[in-house]
Amino acid sequence: MAVSDAELAAMLMSRLKQLYAICAHPLVVRDLVGALVRGGLGVARRMAYTAVRSPDLTAEKVVSRRYRCLWLCNPKVASRSIIAVLRDADPDAEVIAGASVAQVYAMYPAVKDYFSFAFIRHPFDRALSLYAEMRFFRERFDGVKRCHKEERQRFFANAFFGLAEVESFDDYCHWLNTPYGSDAFADCHFLSQHLQICLPDGRRPDFIGRFENIDRDLERVAEHLGMPLPVLPMLNTMAGWQPRSPQALQAARAEMSALLTEQNRALLSKRYAGDLELGGYSP
Repeated sequence: MAVSDAELAAMLMSRLKQLYAICAHPLVVRDLVGALVRGGLGVARRMAYTAVRSPDLTAEKVVSRRYRCLWLCNPKVASRSIIAVLRDADPDAEVIAGASVAQVYAMYPAVKDYFSFAFIRHPFDRALSLYAEMRFFRERFDGVKRCHKEERQRFFANAFFGLAEVESFDDYCHWLNTPYGSDAFADCHFLSQHLQICLPDGRRPDFIGRFENIDRDLERVAEHLGMPLPVLPMLNTMAGWQPRSPQALQAARAEMSALLTEQNRALLSKRYAGDLELGGYSP
């Protein structure tokens, strides 16, 4: 049975007190009230989709009992390649999707004593990578890959209020600094990295490598664990786009770098201050 606009308004208003209790950002509740007062029920519904979200801490984890290690994924930080390396070293390693670190510890208590490690990436480059996947390079895909990217774009646009209106990287950097782009509701792809890899007791992993030194740092992990030295495959580069030539890849990278204006650097520095500090990165 269809719900009328008046019934929907009454339902939403009756839930506002509950929403104040569960919503991680009071400004979102204020916006919801304003939308309802103005009669913008469609807008209020889209805001509510974001308001009921929680930070997504469920990026993949890999548990290797052979090497007694736990890897914590940060999306957009060579995650497909690292999973391939770990599964190659230990075919019995378990890839766990849809669970936080706390949930992994609850499922496998022995993992608490394992060597934990993760990789981080300069947040500016990570933001550019996600923007490329969502919007910037979509016209360069074809076939199944294009469909996948368009599906991902629709998910982000529907799940996070205001993201559908983003038309440029400038817009995206501004949006990340709104309540709707904050860590309070963030998908794992734009959640601050230090939150994604934080252990349940607040500690950081035993080792945190950097994407910029990934070959060397992954070798350090392998040596510590007694694992065969890895050869890191190049998977999902440039948001899954395979350039026609090295020149095309170089041009695409230059095109992306040009988006990092002084204003965008300032916005990303504010949004990801914790990641800049964790990695010792320069703004």
